[in-house]
Amino acid sequence: MSVDQLTSHPVETLYLDHHTWLRGWLQRRLNNSSDAADLAQDTFVNVITTGYAGDIREPRPFLATVARRLLAHRHRRHVLETAYLDALAALPDAHMPAPEQRLMAIEALQEVDRALDGLPRAVKEAFLLAQFEGLTYDQIAARLNVSASSVKQYLTRANRHVFEDVGARLPGLHGAAAYRALSPMATDRRKTMALLLGIGMAGTAGALAFRSEPCQRLAADMHTGVGERRAWTLSDGTRLMLNTASAVNIEFDGRRRLLKLVAGEIMIVTGHAGTGIERPFLVQTADGRVQALGTAFTVRQHAGQTEVSVQNGAVQATPADAPRDARMLRAGERTIFSATRIAAPTASSDSPAWTMGAIVADNMRLADFLAELGRYRHGVLRCDPAVADLRFSGVFPLNDTGAILSMLPNSLPVRIRSRTAYWVTVEKK
Repeated sequence: MSVDQLTSHPVETLYLDHHTWLRGWLQRRLNNSSDAADLAQDTFVNVITTGYAGDIREPRPFLATVARRLLAHRHRRHVLETAYLDALAALPDAHMPAPEQRLMAIEALQEVDRALDGLPRAVKEAFLLAQFEGLTYDQIAARLNVSASSVKQYLTRANRHVFEDVGARLPGLHGAAAYRALSPMATDRRKTMALLLGIGMAGTAGALAFRSEPCQRLAADMHTGVGERRAWTLSDGTRLMLNTASAVNIEFDGRRRLLKLVAGEIMIVTGHAGTGIERPFLVQTADGRVQALGTAFTVRQHAGQTEVSVQNGAVQATPADAPRDARMLRAGERTIFSATRIAAPTASSDSPAWTMGAIVADNMRLADFLAELGRYRHGVLRCDPAVADLRFSGVFPLNDTGAILSMLPNSLPVRIRSRTAYWVTVEKK
């Protein structure tokens, strides 16, 4: 892509001001000028096509994050291809696929890998063992050290998740080779994980760090830091706002518009696809999916459950393992669901306070208020059990969490004890 093709002023400014820097930044890490140039161009193309250029406040950290993600995807493809071809090479010559068949299989492998992404490790492994190794429920249960009923649940979830997207691609893959390439238990991904982050990690500690939530947030397409809230307009006109310590991956194609919520909380005001073809708008979480039906809504990922609240229009929320329990939510309703069950809708507020930069306490327990406030500040914020059940009300701006803490003794019989600015306890006065 040439500079002349960059017609949008924010994009042109971004490219002219930061392209040389990004290419040098990448070259120092890749030690290859050609690969660095290609990846720098890919980074700007990604920013242009997703429509974020006009909303970037810190260009270089943003571009570096996008470049790391693209490098991660590129290296992951290389690992998959290498593992698959190595396994094929062990086959007798009579069973070796023709070159064009291998190329088609590698494309299919990458599609299956993307479809499996986001599934729990055990669910993914059960699916691969059933599809590519031909194992029975009992054999898979023995391999994974779980019950056969758990395996049935795993496969129900994985089959629905994967076949919806790439079921037709599975027969084109050589079973044993595909299993070796895709299995989280059969493939050593430690070096891959270190490279994805680009920070020189190695060994088990590096792999564990990559799987941690902070590192997944960093590698996501869009993410915010602790206490940060940011908004973007996506390529279809959808407005997306991320709350504190939140992250999403964006997968828009000709069939659907998909956001994968990695962590935290997002607010979405859906736009139109703009292609003449109506593509469904979906939000995927660890617990299931939410489909927008022309709407404004928020989605929050808790530990083991997802919270959805609708401000305008309607959504359909579907637990991953209980699709028949899907519920329709309309404006002014909210629900919480896990992978196996969904609660009946209850009333919700018109607009979440965090989108306006505030936190609201309405006869709220002090312990619950501090837990919520702690999302917006670094360090440890503790609540003494002796004051945990005190209740109070108020609206507090989130731009200064320290000021919020300092005013609590004015309303409640508590005091603030600080070991450091990052270690604070609210205790009985």
